[in-house]
Amino acid sequence: YIGRLIAKGYKVAICEQLEDPALAKGLVDRDVIRIITPGTVTESSMLEENKSNYLGAVYLSGQSGGTAFCDLSTGEFCAANYPADAVSHILNELGRFAPREAVCADAAAENDDIRTFLTKRLGSLVEAGGDRFEYMAAAARVCEQFDVQSTDELGLGEAPAAVCAAGALLAYLHETQKCDLGHIRRLELLGDDHYMELDYTTRRNLELTENLRSGEKRGSLLWVLDKTKTPMGGRLLRAWVERPLLSPVQIRRRLGAVEELAGDNVLRGELIRCLREIGDMQRLVSRAVYGSANGRDLHALALCCAQLPNLTALLKDVHSAALRDIAQMDTLADLCARIDRAICDEPPFSVREGGIIRDGFNEEVDRLRHILKSGKGVMAEMEAKEKEKTGIRTLKIGYNKVFGYYIEVSNAFKEQVPETYIRKQTLVNGERFITQELKDLEHEILTASERVVALEYELFSALRQQIADNAGRIQKTAAAVAECDALCSFASVAVHNNFCRPEVDESGVIEIREGRHPVVEKVLKDSLFVPNDTFMGEKEERVAIITGPNMAGKSTYMRQVALIVLMAQIGS
Repeated sequence: YIGRLIAKGYKVAICEQLEDPALAKGLVDRDVIRIITPGTVTESSMLEENKSNYLGAVYLSGQSGGTAFCDLSTGEFCAANYPADAVSHILNELGRFAPREAVCADAAAENDDIRTFLTKRLGSLVEAGGDRFEYMAAAARVCEQFDVQSTDELGLGEAPAAVCAAGALLAYLHETQKCDLGHIRRLELLGDDHYMELDYTTRRNLELTENLRSGEKRGSLLWVLDKTKTPMGGRLLRAWVERPLLSPVQIRRRLGAVEELAGDNVLRGELIRCLREIGDMQRLVSRAVYGSANGRDLHALALCCAQLPNLTALLKDVHSAALRDIAQMDTLADLCARIDRAICDEPPFSVREGGIIRDGFNEEVDRLRHILKSGKGVMAEMEAKEKEKTGIRTLKIGYNKVFGYYIEVSNAFKEQVPETYIRKQTLVNGERFITQELKDLEHEILTASERVVALEYELFSALRQQIADNAGRIQKTAAAVAECDALCSFASVAVHNNFCRPEVDESGVIEIREGRHPVVEKVLKDSLFVPNDTFMGEKEERVAIITGPNMAGKSTYMRQVALIVLMAQIGS
């Protein structure tokens, strides 16, 4: 039901008991432990695998403003500052991130352009910001979250609007999640010198991530380029398409890796085979930090980690800088071994019903399970032991609902009964006794089920916390895997579609020989795409006039130039 309510734009408060009913005096304490909103969903069943789920914050003050965005399911957090012409920049950023929910400062909420864009264009839920945007409190929250002494260390010293937005976003997250946000460890400052800024209309008309007709991925540039095998790689590649790079050095770094992978079919094939076995590490570790991960999640994380040594082994002899960096990833062998030792191969969905801890991991769990499985056997063992100790060959252990377990001795052996036996009942042909050891064993058998479940939950919670404590390591590795996946995707597409490596420099010239529209070419079923050249310069030939009848391909040609330039700048 939560998924259905969230999809309709509602918020859902989760209320739970805060104390054990067995120990509570009077009414059991209950409270709201978490508020789930469209922008703070972490459950995989309510999220799209290859798409980030952003919560945004928008701050506006006169001509200046700032934004911040967070994907709580992965821990991604970024902020931007606009000293002038803030509204147009804010709209472009909102178009890029498309948050499902946005916290807005009063001035931003009252701005018609921003409010209409959020509610009508993006269908976002808008939350009034109130005093969450107050600078000093916001700065303190940002410093505390990212463990720094001042905002200067994060590069936010000259970006007060970004600090206000980031602080307000963190305040809203703490109010709704009411728990540790330890997986949010890194703040990325989005500057206008890092990424090409595209407005919403341009994004839509170029059909970067969805087609104009139905809003589906099919028929978009992303549809052509995305051949990723992991959810993390899919999200990263989408982010690359939406944020083309502006630095030729960074672009060439990506292109170098793609060229090497495109030229080595064996390496690329082996990497892809390995990546297929890796699940969504980013969202799995986020659920561990949240305390909502179950046994299956940790088992899935261990299966992901088990593939990492293969991945690094395949990359050990690569040449490009980007791939060499990926090859240095932490393979998380210690965490993998820890989970494998503790969690059984097919853990149940619930973490509070036992059956989650592997046999041999904990002596006490094994002992209690032994008692549970062989209650009769344990009593038979004790009966044999007592017979041997006392020499009473007719001694037997029985059970009834009145006394529980008892030792029965026939009258012929009454004189041999030890002093430690406590008489409970006299029968015609014998006596019934109990001992302290028998009572303790009876208590163990009757409570073993409860105790083993409680102990397993305790052991599982401790393991989950150990994973959460290593969230930074896991996120770093997940980012490397995602990058490897996205680069392999670009290389595969290049080989299959006969793409070439572009030369990227700062000459101010666009020179394209035999250019093809990447999407139209894939959609054409029976005919070949006719390629076209383009030459445009910064000083000469700045304008080209295109003529031709309707449906001759004028718009396709114009969009093709834009898409080829954009593909070059994302490293494709």
